[in-house]
Amino acid sequence: MTDRRTILYAEDDNMVRGTYQLVFRKLFPDNSLETFNDGASLENRLAGNLDDVALVVTDNEMLGKTGGRIIKEYARREEFRQIPFVLFYAGEPIIGKVAVENGAFAYVDKGSDIEEIRATIKRALEHSR
Repeated sequence: MTDRRTILYAEDDNMVRGTYQLVFRKLFPDNSLETFNDGASLENRLAGNLDDVALVVTDNEMLGKTGGRIIKEYARREEFRQIPFVLFYAGEPIIGKVAVENGAFAYVDKGSDIEEIRATIKRALEHSR
């Protein structure tokens, strides 16, 4: 059995991506992190080998393809059943609720405190084991 430890994180805003890249690495030092600057790049990675992937964290509004669309297209596929998707976005709560209806494990607002973000990501990582 492969050890799933890689977090895939897609965010098109360079400053936000850089900030949360540091946050995720600090909060989850046992996980490797791959970052993507648009939805198309994330989608290309999802088409590859997924044996090491523990979690997908994606923004909603991105170039190439939105995170909500990626969740809708991938989260319920059989090959992704052990990989939770978390929508990490800034916007109306209904966007997150729709993502969950479409297969996301959870959603969390970027404006949430670090503890809420940590708890959501941790629950998703525990779910993927």
